Amino acid sequence: MYATEKYVRFELKEIHQQVRELANDLGGDIRYLQQEIHDLGERIQLMEQNLEEIANDLRERNGP
Repeated sequence: MYATEKYVRFELKEIHQQVRELANDLGGDIRYLQQEIHDLGERIQLMEQNLEEIANDLRERNGP
């Protein structure tokens, strides 16, 4: 059986559409993960600041 040009074009369009859908899905996943990484970075920064404040408070209480 030989594939006709019409059949090949149809299959190519189908595959192209599937690739576009997957790319859109992956783009959304990447944006979500970027936001999560950003949020975690902010939380870590806040925790570092809090930890530094606690360490400074302990140093002040215990003296030099």
